[in-house]
Formats: sequence, C-alpha cells, structure tokens
Amino acid sequence: MSADHVANIRARRAASNAAIAARDVNGVIALMLEHITVTVAGGPILVGRAASLAAFIEQFADPAFRGYVREPGTISVHAGAITATEQGRWVGRWQHGVRHEELRGMYSAEWRLAEAGWQLASEVFVSGPS
Repeated sequence: MSADHVANIRARRAASNAAIAARDVNGVIALMLEHITVTVAGGPILVGRAASLAAFIEQFADPAFRGYVREPGTISVHAGAITATEQGRWVGRWQHGVRHEELRGMYSAEWRLAEAGWQLASEVFVSGPS
C-alpha cells in the first residue's frame, strides 16, 4: 500500500510540474491544501492557497519565466498513511533575450491525504547547489 501512495505522490508532483509548464495556475493550486505554507527560496513565506495563487499569477505574467521543475528524490509515507514527506531538487528557469538564468536548490514538502487525495500542506525551497 505504501508503494501505491508513493506512486500517487510522484504522479501528483508530475502533474504540478506539467501545470507550471502549461502556465495553468488552477492546475498548480489544485494540489494544495487551503492553508498551505510555501517558503520561497530567498524570498517570502506564502501562507494560504490564495497567496500561492497570486504568486503564480505574477510569475506566469513574466514573459521571461520558463518554469520550475521539482524532481522528487525520496518520498516517505508515515504511519497511518495520512502524511508523507518528499525531498528533492528544484530548478527555476528564465530567458532574458539571449541570457539564460537558472536558480536551483533542494526542497522538502509535506503531503497530507485528504478527501481529494494527496495534497500539499507545506513546501520549503532552499537555493544552492543541488
């Protein structure tokens, strides 16, 4: 059963990455709990799904923004299969004319099993080598 949960979380992370690539803000936030907290690498702490919605709307409006990709490394489903942690690497990309910019680092996420399936409760992104 734990392997099924891990596979489901990996699929949801892939769906989140695909939504970002498509600039589908509703697809991105659909996997977030209402009271999610997101610690942005080198930036603010976003509290609540509405704050994440606003941040993604702003990013998607930036023509230089090329997206974020989060690559899960380990996913651990905890006793009772109602919470899980994910750790991995992330990269963000921007294109400014001929200049390509990348930020990267590590992330940690907490997932909770809700009525709608696995949903993100928190994410912490840290810049640096990954």
